Amino acid sequence: MNTKKDNITKILHWGFAYFILTMLVLGFTMKNTEYSLSYYQWHKSLGVIFSLFVGIRLYWRIVHPWQSLAIQKNSRWADVIHKLLIILLCIMPITGLLNSGFSGFSVHLFDLVIIPENINVAGHNEPFNRDIYETAKLIHNILAYVFVVFIFIHIAAALKHHVIDKDNTLRNMLFNK
Repeated sequence: MNTKKDNITKILHWGFAYFILTMLVLGFTMKNTEYSLSYYQWHKSLGVIFSLFVGIRLYWRIVHPWQSLAIQKNSRWADVIHKLLIILLCIMPITGLLNSGFSGFSVHLFDLVIIPENINVAGHNEPFNRDIYETAKLIHNILAYVFVVFIFIHIAAALKHHVIDKDNTLRNMLFNK
């Protein structure tokens, strides 16, 4: 029987899955296509929203620990992967904000300026702090690939539970129980 807690957990899980995939696709599109200001503005705006919801996700995770069969079977790997995904949920918006915030380019939540741009006397954007900007940018870019790897591991593990172990781990995270 689905409880309210189970449904909230599922909504958070699938909502974050959708949001993360959207951010990754948008981020990789930004990096691998011709520059588009609208891609960057969307990525930054969604990143600001995402960072606000990470707090909700963390709270829910602490108050309602995962009940997956994998963790119940004392699978250290499942617990490690879940914790690393949560850590990435926290670090990605932080490094993204540091990257954008110290780059000298503005950060908006759509039309609301959160961090203004830094224009030098020549009229060009200038980083507020080049070292922080470049370090955060490097970490953010590397972690995007790490995130993809852990997402594939997470999906593979769910499929393993469903196909090989024939348990209810995957079915429990679907809404059609």
